[in-house]
Amino acid sequence: MKAILVGVEYDHMDYDLDISMNELKELSIACHIEVKDIMIQKLDQISAKYYIGKGKVEELKKRVSDDDIVIFNEELSPLQVKNLSDALAVEVTDRSDLILRIFESRAKTKEAKLQVQIARNQYLLPRLAGMKEELYSQQGGSGFRGSGEKQIELDRRVIHRELLQARRELQAIVKQRQTQRQLRKRNQEKVVCLVGYTNSGKSSLLNYFTDKKVFQEDMLFASLQTASRQVKLRNHHIVMSDTVGFINQLPHHLIQAFRSTLEEVKEADLLLHVIDSSSTYCETQIETTLEVLEALGVKNTPMIYVYNKVDKDRYAFLQIQEPAVFVSVKEGTNLDVLENMMIETLFKDYELIELYIPYEDGQIYSEIKQYYEIITENYLDKGIYISFYVDNKKKYKYQKYIYHKIN
Repeated sequence: MKAILVGVEYDHMDYDLDISMNELKELSIACHIEVKDIMIQKLDQISAKYYIGKGKVEELKKRVSDDDIVIFNEELSPLQVKNLSDALAVEVTDRSDLILRIFESRAKTKEAKLQVQIARNQYLLPRLAGMKEELYSQQGGSGFRGSGEKQIELDRRVIHRELLQARRELQAIVKQRQTQRQLRKRNQEKVVCLVGYTNSGKSSLLNYFTDKKVFQEDMLFASLQTASRQVKLRNHHIVMSDTVGFINQLPHHLIQAFRSTLEEVKEADLLLHVIDSSSTYCETQIETTLEVLEALGVKNTPMIYVYNKVDKDRYAFLQIQEPAVFVSVKEGTNLDVLENMMIETLFKDYELIELYIPYEDGQIYSEIKQYYEIITENYLDKGIYISFYVDNKKKYKYQKYIYHKIN
């Protein structure tokens, strides 16, 4: 399948058209669609009927072949899709649909599939009439108009039922994740979330820190599911979570559908904002990620800006966000520096303490074993000697057992 990509430059745009069209091309390639041509038009305002001007529609009509697809850079209204499809006699779609197609092809877990199904049905609902017009017009001829109206209502009811069922199933999974998060809090586990633009290297970074690998590939939206792994940072154990990548003009259906997955970000103790420092649009991608985080209600969470792919040597003129570290996950560059920054941020208020716990106070020992990573443990005649890192705010609980060395 070959595509003609269409974008419009108009007054008061809130994004860079060149960046957006380049992404639309990458999205098409990710969807296994060959880009045949790109058409740009300058307008004072978007046409309500065709999105583009009528003259451009005629120009498009001359360029398209029977098996082509025309992809618009912004989400089209149902009326625009209908009018363009009628005028061009080929398949017409938009950026949102293209992203949904990619998500549908990449969703592997039940949760991701449910989230994509919800987003797809929300996208389809207002477009039913235009998509089914031939069927409805066939059924709704003289004396049959009511049949056509009943059919579209039936389709709407089917989608509403599917949405309700998918949301119920997703809610059950969400409750399970909430339980896991509460357990982590109770166990005082620190959670680090990887966030950033799609294809910035988040999954590769997670794979560096863990033996249990997640899928990684040099393509947009390689991973959709949140993957959480136990990670050891020297003497500390943490949970590190990968998240779905962001992109400019991410359809609101998807943000809403994946909101439950992204709740993990709101609960994190530290965010690693992974950035493709080699991208020409690096700073725009940072801004997009920060905007999505703000929309999710993420506030005051410590963040380290991880400028990845420095092996490509294209980062010299960037305006650096702090605190920052320059790494190459591929080459293993500066990952030890990143690890030190993570430990310093997460455990700056932690202290290594040594305790001597008499055997008769075994419940204290059991509590410590449950909540802390034991560094040293020795069974002595009348008690147990242990050492572990503890938050200074909680040190008072163990004050009576602190081990004092005798010189």
